[in-house]
Amino acid sequence: MAFKYTVVTDTMAWIGYNVLEQPQEVLSAVKEAGYDGIDLPGDPTRMDGSEWRKMTEDAGLEVPELLGAWGYYHAGEERLLASPVPEKRGHAVQYAKDTVDLAAEIGASFVEVCPAQPAIPQLPFPDEDISTLRSHFKDSIREVCEHAATCGVTILLEPLNCYEGLPGVLTTVIEAVNYIEELKIDNLGVQPDNYHMNAGEASITQAVRTAGKHIKHYHFNETNHMTHGTGHADFREIVRILKEIGYDGYLAFYMPQTSQQIFQSTPGIGYGKLDAAAVGSSIAKKSLLEYLSQPIRLLKEIEQTVELERDLYELDSTRY
Repeated sequence: MAFKYTVVTDTMAWIGYNVLEQPQEVLSAVKEAGYDGIDLPGDPTRMDGSEWRKMTEDAGLEVPELLGAWGYYHAGEERLLASPVPEKRGHAVQYAKDTVDLAAEIGASFVEVCPAQPAIPQLPFPDEDISTLRSHFKDSIREVCEHAATCGVTILLEPLNCYEGLPGVLTTVIEAVNYIEELKIDNLGVQPDNYHMNAGEASITQAVRTAGKHIKHYHFNETNHMTHGTGHADFREIVRILKEIGYDGYLAFYMPQTSQQIFQSTPGIGYGKLDAAAVGSSIAKKSLLEYLSQPIRLLKEIEQTVELERDLYELDSTRY
């Protein structure tokens, strides 16, 4: 069965666009580029679920996932699901629950969570004992999943690289699988990301095999956060493995990182010190449709090639 394709709209800031500030422009471009869905930000304070459900349905797009804002640079505050401080942990859990409620209103199936680094990163190891942090993280996941189950939402663990996530808590796929198999919660899965696996895994392809049946959504990011095809992940082999393990869900694309000027000219992102209005009028950037079309065109070609190879193999009686 063919994959479905979606785009992680948080990353549109890297190319100068903001789905919350420019919803109709973004939705129409995503649909025109051939995507089946659109992954929206987990921003319950700024988003009205019923409005976004109508807008996405009118655009003919599914919403597979809401991506949680867990990093301090992203959220503007600490949201620490593994924190040893009950108040901090409770704040993060409440944010996750609010995002689940928003997902249910919009009709999204998944909400992503992770134990992000605090505002001042703790490297090369966390300050607290890793086993204690894991225990706190499991408690948070149990509570969030229990709430999500009442809403028909599945929680996805996304292992981060050790500079963005707490080392030893959730920075590899096997750690995610261990949580899932230990907790035995039906609405809990894993969301691998090529970029993060490139930093944290000995082999991206082996990590995908390890995640196996637990994969519910896949961040088909580039290993350097640039244009798809310019990194060193073996996209063809990853697609082949996903087909072998029976994955038929979404591949979610990030937009490429471009320049400081484009990023800080993005409407409403609140990052950086450049004058967005002044910069925005002077920079040259590609159209949103051009950015969106490149990765989906590339991956559909790869998917078709893998399918053809499999069909030819099955027809070749000499393989015995």
